[in-house]
Amino acid sequence: MKFKFSLHTLLTFATGVTLAQSTILAPISQLNPTITAVASKPAPKPNSNMLFPAAGNNTKQGSNVERAKESMFRDGNYVKARQYLNSALKTEPNEPLTYAMNTLYPFSAGDYESVRDYGEKTTRAAQRLMKTNPLRGNLYQGVGLAILSAYEMKKANGGALGALSKLQKVFEYMDKAKKIEPNNPELNLIKGYMDLLLAVNVPFSDTNQALEQLQNAQPRYLALRGMYIGHRDLKEYDKANIAIDAARKIAPQNPELTYYKAQLLAIRGREKNNETELKESIKLFEVAYKGRDRLLLSTISQILSERCQAKAALAKTSNETCYGFEAKLKQDNPNLVVGLTKLPALN
Repeated sequence: MKFKFSLHTLLTFATGVTLAQSTILAPISQLNPTITAVASKPAPKPNSNMLFPAAGNNTKQGSNVERAKESMFRDGNYVKARQYLNSALKTEPNEPLTYAMNTLYPFSAGDYESVRDYGEKTTRAAQRLMKTNPLRGNLYQGVGLAILSAYEMKKANGGALGALSKLQKVFEYMDKAKKIEPNNPELNLIKGYMDLLLAVNVPFSDTNQALEQLQNAQPRYLALRGMYIGHRDLKEYDKANIAIDAARKIAPQNPELTYYKAQLLAIRGREKNNETELKESIKLFEVAYKGRDRLLLSTISQILSERCQAKAALAKTSNETCYGFEAKLKQDNPNLVVGLTKLPALN
């Protein structure tokens, strides 16, 4: 199974969201060999610049953005997150994350002009932060340009050159933020994922630096998710299992994390012809599918496709019918990208 690291992935990483269609990285040699050790790693020391603070620490952001972050990142509930973000457009217009996170929905729907609008608003809000918080100001100017790069790649006539020029500036802003506070966990999360994108697409890039940043990123379940994806694609399945189990321990109600666990079991089951793992993966795909009323359409289609492939492997039959779920879902739900209810029943 091939997982492609695309501009879609860049956009979702830039806004703090990671989806299944991604490839990353080189080994994390420092990853502890036990789930407990990974999950219990001490959080970085809180400071005024932290976007994802430790429990009980206040940030300068208002309640709607905070609730949106928790709904999307911790709970995997994109419906609630969207509701909070719609409110945040009115209550927190100066917070760049308000616009960056909102970008995900029109991007998933193919509304690229709205993507451009949110990217520009992210950049302007970040520019306004430069006097009071230059770290986040630089960081989110980079995020805004990453969003605009995604727009350049997706617009009607294509825009590879424009996207590449913006991506170069993205990393310039990230480097400026890093000089201000190298170990800031918000910076480590976003720059870590972006550096992984660079490492995959540019030969001889250093992945170890990106992985080190993720190890010091917050929230841990997002950092661990990135570690899982990397080890998955390197076929380091034991380490991938450690990472996803640790993430699920922190955020047990997130259906996306359950999907990832099912995915790993299915991959191992197919490669080892292990019926037990294939059967377990099918059960977990079905558990993740129960959360379909709060997931993105793209994630739902992946769950359906990969469950179908696991069933085909278990039955030792062709998996030719296991593709095209996303097109079918879009046909049945043309105006929706999240919170879909008109979905095929599992067979």
